[in-house]
Amino acid sequence: MNLKRGPGAEPYTLRMPAGRPGVSWQLPEETDPEVALPCVVLLDRTGLAEFAVLQRGLRTLGVPSLRIDAGAIASLKIISQPDDGSLTVDGRRIIPTLTWVRHFSSRAIPGGNGSALSLFRADSWCALVDQVSSLSAVRLPDGTDPGRLVQLYSAARAGIRTPRTIITTDPAAASAELATDRVVVKALDRHFVETEPGTMEAMFPEILDGAGARNLPAQEMPMIVQEYVEHWAELRVYHLDGEILAFRVRKHSPEAIWRDAASVAVSPVIAPEAVAGAVQRLVGLWGLRYGAFDFLLTKEGPVFLEVNSEGDWRWFESKAGVDDVSIAALSMVQDLHRQATRESRPTIDLTGFLMLGTDRTRQAKDMTPGMDVRVLGALEVRVYGTLVHISARKARVLTAILLSNANQVVPTEQLIDSLWGERPPATARKNLQVYVSMLRRKIGDRISYEGWGYRLDAGSDEFDLLRFRHLATAGRDLRRRGDADAAAALLDEALSLWRGQPLAEFSGVPLIDEAVGRFTDLHLAVSEDWAELEIERGGHVEALTRLDDLVTYFPGRERLVAARMTALAGCGRAPEALSQYEAVRRHLAVELGIDPSPVLRNLYEEILQGKGFRQSW
Repeated sequence: MNLKRGPGAEPYTLRMPAGRPGVSWQLPEETDPEVALPCVVLLDRTGLAEFAVLQRGLRTLGVPSLRIDAGAIASLKIISQPDDGSLTVDGRRIIPTLTWVRHFSSRAIPGGNGSALSLFRADSWCALVDQVSSLSAVRLPDGTDPGRLVQLYSAARAGIRTPRTIITTDPAAASAELATDRVVVKALDRHFVETEPGTMEAMFPEILDGAGARNLPAQEMPMIVQEYVEHWAELRVYHLDGEILAFRVRKHSPEAIWRDAASVAVSPVIAPEAVAGAVQRLVGLWGLRYGAFDFLLTKEGPVFLEVNSEGDWRWFESKAGVDDVSIAALSMVQDLHRQATRESRPTIDLTGFLMLGTDRTRQAKDMTPGMDVRVLGALEVRVYGTLVHISARKARVLTAILLSNANQVVPTEQLIDSLWGERPPATARKNLQVYVSMLRRKIGDRISYEGWGYRLDAGSDEFDLLRFRHLATAGRDLRRRGDADAAAALLDEALSLWRGQPLAEFSGVPLIDEAVGRFTDLHLAVSEDWAELEIERGGHVEALTRLDDLVTYFPGRERLVAARMTALAGCGRAPEALSQYEAVRRHLAVELGIDPSPVLRNLYEEILQGKGFRQSW
């Protein structure tokens, strides 16, 4: 609140992000402007990212939308017809299915000069927005809009812990009554007031020691005085029509998000069960589809601070490097629009249905852009040579699962389990469909739905894993036929595709771990084949270059160890070969309680006796 500020001091001023005010339509091609089109309507402020991202996603999913900026509303030509609920905007007639209003107020409308006429003008536009929202099948924010006093009272009545709070014009007396070491003093309503369109002045919360707070002067306005709650974490939790997404926020002061954003750390987390339960109870009390909740985590459990039905999410997503809330918002709006238009969600993807029994890999290649995919290391997807950015964690997991199981159907239930774990939200299936739609937009129409799961089609010329398998099969076949030189060349080419541990960022996702385990086993077998061929051709040093690292990571793999022992002995380093045997013997005894195989023991004896030796597996 900055209550100790001197009379000449200026409050913190925030300039809204720059942007061109206007109206943005995203409609199907060749629509008749005189025919009322069911349409999502978004109203917000120039420069805010949430609705810009949402509208791009709606376009991808084929949902018509209109976005209106507060700075442009006064220039619109609007006709509203109450008899059919339609709205004509600049000559185009629509029926709002869902209207979502954020940060839209009379103070945001430009052209005001303080006169009665300008105030009447701004109020009239806001009244139209409010009433058009009421006529829509769905309006957001919905339910009641509880202020902080009602929020805290309702939460406490619902058995959810809240800070001890007093609302007062006398913060000193309230601090004395709370009798705590520290108190928080903050605004009863919003922290920002818009002094002119696009210019915000802030009154941030302050944390004061008890003694200092008891010396505060009386104020001309009511404010909140709360006990300061000791906590080990702060959470921002989003609720979107049943789905709950959480971020842990680390900041050194309440105003750091605005004054020192670089110092704030944000990371996605799973909402603790007690927090998720509290959110569900509160949205039920207030009838909210969307809300941004703030919680503190303490040793005694979560403490509810407040909820904002217009809370931003893109800033938190950007800091965390994800876009899960944007995807959930897109899924929510798409679903509500379909419900309002009574449009059923398709249960069968026609692309997958029509391709049953055909050569889908070839057809997918013919109808989709050129792709270069790499999973033998970090995940990389390129289309026409351009790196595709997939930032949302769940979208990346989905991509990795489908790619690591390319040309195979992955059951829907397994995908849901991998993305949401044991507690998937009620919206999990529809959110999965949104992720698939967004992925199709990035890589082309390669993903088909087969009635029980999804399949991503790819060819060996565009996917390093498939190239590796193709080269490995061909090389091992040539070895069996006795063409050692050609076999070694193909196996070497296959191994060169590996760039490190495959898909390491997804470790712990069962479907990916299983797939990585399968092609890691193949990689080891190919490495052993290549090393044995290289040793047979006298390339002991070359073989050691690859074997040294592999044996370190797989110390109990006897064939790999045997190849390294043979290469060491071939380089005149017999003592090291014998030490390698002792190392594997100890490892097998400790980890598995077994001795080395007869083949490895015989190799050890031959090296020990200085005889010529021959590896046989």
